[in-house]
Amino acid sequence: MNHSNWLKGNGRRLSQSFKETVGNALPRLVCLLSLTGQGMWGNRFQVFLTLLTMAVGSFALSLTFFLGEGARIRLGIDMENLMGNWVTVTPVARSISHFIETRLRPDFTTEDFEYVETRIKDVRLIEPIYQGSQSLNYQSISRTISIDGVGVGLSHEPLYLPIKGSGFSEEGNRGLVWECMLTRSAAESLGLSIEDEPTVFIDGRPFRVKGVTQDPPGADDYFKARITVPYEIARILWLPPGSIGEILVAWTTPDKMDEVTLSLRSLLDAGRGTETYFLSSSQFKIQKSRSIVANFMTYGQVEALFCIGIAFVGVINVMLTNTARRSREFAIRISMGASHNEILAAVLTESFLLGILGAMIGVALAVFFAPYGCRLMQSNIKEIDRLLPYYGFKGFVYPILVCGLAGLIAGVIPAVKVRRLDILASLRNNT
Repeated sequence: MNHSNWLKGNGRRLSQSFKETVGNALPRLVCLLSLTGQGMWGNRFQVFLTLLTMAVGSFALSLTFFLGEGARIRLGIDMENLMGNWVTVTPVARSISHFIETRLRPDFTTEDFEYVETRIKDVRLIEPIYQGSQSLNYQSISRTISIDGVGVGLSHEPLYLPIKGSGFSEEGNRGLVWECMLTRSAAESLGLSIEDEPTVFIDGRPFRVKGVTQDPPGADDYFKARITVPYEIARILWLPPGSIGEILVAWTTPDKMDEVTLSLRSLLDAGRGTETYFLSSSQFKIQKSRSIVANFMTYGQVEALFCIGIAFVGVINVMLTNTARRSREFAIRISMGASHNEILAAVLTESFLLGILGAMIGVALAVFFAPYGCRLMQSNIKEIDRLLPYYGFKGFVYPILVCGLAGLIAGVIPAVKVRRLDILASLRNNT
């Protein structure tokens, strides 16, 4: 019974203590906000300029993330997924290596392919591929056209998937029947319709057209008109005995591109010798565009931080002016019972709010102007199509964190000055 009464008594005391704490906290909070508001309003012109500078820095930082992330994502979609996130290796004879000096030709052989295939790690796809050009005849049209010979695995990549038609049959992939697919530009230049699977003559041989594929993105108009055939057919018809054509290696993720390229170079140098091969320019185009995006984000962040640094100095100046102007007011409040910590909290809150409010204004402006910034950025990165801003976590949170932290740190020096305030001297000062 006594134990029960003890619990009830403690419960009442805890409840009363909580109510008193809440009751005291609300007036203190109101007083803190009042002090902060008075300080900002009393020096509103300087506060406005400081907010403007902080907003410019926040705007630049937020816009950098919105545009940079949008460009990076769009670049990945347009170039690495559609154009092919792979590298093609072509044999050349600029310098005869002792590994291939006994061969009649410097072509890649089955042994070269197996050497690379068994040693390269963490790749999504590795296949032989044929790339060349042959004469094409359709009705009264005759021209020389580029040809790609692709295996079954590569035929499932977005660049070689048919956007019209059925694609290669199983017999075609095995080289038993002659089939081909045309890019959209090739089909339009020949003026053919694939509904009836027309026949075109490649190098004098009849090929049934089984579909239409995408034009290679980023290619010149001359190279957009291409024909794709099964690799087995190209190997039989146009490759010398023992040659496999080129080697295509695809990475698992875009981040693996550099790692796979370096590993491939190392293997080819060891297996064939230096300057006996050439890497296709597709990955260099991707690297160039990625470098443009990375440089844009770096320069944008540096400029944004520079503006925030200027705003940081402005906050210090505003807060020092405020504390000097209001020293008599602070002394009166302290003499009436306010603690130094309350005045200190008011100064830090004011400087923190300057950073946060400036950041929020800058982020709002960045959201509004981001679509227009995309149009300007797209004109400098030709490989990116339909660039849109990406309103991600970094673009919203990072500017607010950086500006808020800058404002809070900027308030430390004025706060220390308030902490050391001489009450009597301030009360004697009539200004």
